[in-house]
Amino acid sequence: MFITRATRHDRGDIVELLKTRGWDDADVTEGSWYIARHGAVIGCVQLVEVAPQTVVVDNVLVHEEQRGRGVGDALLKAAMNAKGGTMYLCCHEENVAFYDRFGFATSDVAECPPEVIAYWNKVDDYPTPEGHVHFYMKAR
Repeated sequence: MFITRATRHDRGDIVELLKTRGWDDADVTEGSWYIARHGAVIGCVQLVEVAPQTVVVDNVLVHEEQRGRGVGDALLKAAMNAKGGTMYLCCHEENVAFYDRFGFATSDVAECPPEVIAYWNKVDDYPTPEGHVHFYMKAR
């Protein structure tokens, strides 16, 4: 497995990975994407700088057959090391412990910068739909 920043040539492979999870609405042209490859793309993470030194971590995914092998850890670590600034993300409860390991802590959405909230609004992560729970997290 190797991890690298994606190029425009990797976009089709990223789209295919996202489709395995039913995520067919991600804009693969926005921000910086980092990918894990083992032949095919087996994991990805998107970093979107919404303001200077303000980054949203989005579309973190490891192919179901590759989970539990450290792909997500290596991928998120590489992406975070490649980009400075304060990072924000939105996730579900079952992922909170994963992000805790990287220094993310739950945060009140009201304390997030307006650019972050605007991004989450654009990608339908905020406001949270009724009956659905999101955790908003911040690191650095």
